[in-house]
Amino acid sequence: MKKLITPYCADFGRSNVVIKHFPDAESYVQIPKTETFKNEKITIYHRLYPEPDKRIFELLLVLSRVKKESKHIELFVPYLPYARQDRENKKGEAVSADVLCGILKSFGVKKLITYDCHFLPKPGNFERNGLQIENRSAGKQLFSYAKKYFDKEKFVVISPDEGSSYFIENAQGCECHSLTKVRHESKATGEKTGIHADIHKIEGEVDVENKNVCILDDIISTGGTIIRAIEHLKSRGAKKIIVGATHGVFAGEKIAEKILKASCEKIFVTNAIIQSENSDIEIIKLPKN
Repeated sequence: MKKLITPYCADFGRSNVVIKHFPDAESYVQIPKTETFKNEKITIYHRLYPEPDKRIFELLLVLSRVKKESKHIELFVPYLPYARQDRENKKGEAVSADVLCGILKSFGVKKLITYDCHFLPKPGNFERNGLQIENRSAGKQLFSYAKKYFDKEKFVVISPDEGSSYFIENAQGCECHSLTKVRHESKATGEKTGIHADIHKIEGEVDVENKNVCILDDIISTGGTIIRAIEHLKSRGAKKIIVGATHGVFAGEKIAEKILKASCEKIFVTNAIIQSENSDIEIIKLPKN
């Protein structure tokens, strides 16, 4: 199995794909020694975030050249964008998860390897729109960090919603609970205002009085779910609260700072998404293989 590593994944190995940009911002891709790929299995390492639209097109340029030589291409993308729109909530919505998976399949990807994909319920092997997906989880790495952080102190592990509840399966020896998030409803129709709408409140009766708490989630985007969860747990007497996630998107200004101000002691995320320098966030490195 040969590896092709783009500059965006250089922390997983030495980059051997050239990606440049023309003055008009169009992308240029070159893959040296493509003749050595003949009939070889290829694994491509590439990040699709930030600038997902641009990164996706650059990936398609890479795939368009590689598939001329190799008939077996696997793709490692630690964070899969466009995964949250995984169904048609309102009539006429495009399902971006299906579109992206279909495109990757049509460009020769035999298997996608990713971490904690938002539309998948647990780690394992799945299929979406014809694309084979190996969904890995960083839950064990995140839980290990929480154990080190609290040292010998006991703590409760909380999933802020049912979608990420499988994270607590890794929390052996700890008390675990899942909360429920409620989104705003339209006053006119009574319908939820959308999958990206603001969180109205967090529900769930949990006994955290005078207990340390670790909240684990697959993704921190705007921080709304996490902040509401912290407020909910603090109102029930939680002591120290730390927050861990596989994907630190932090889509907005000073999201990490807002979470910390909401009585969070520590934020820790994996390197699935590269973070700008921020001493407030601890980075947990994913395995390189």
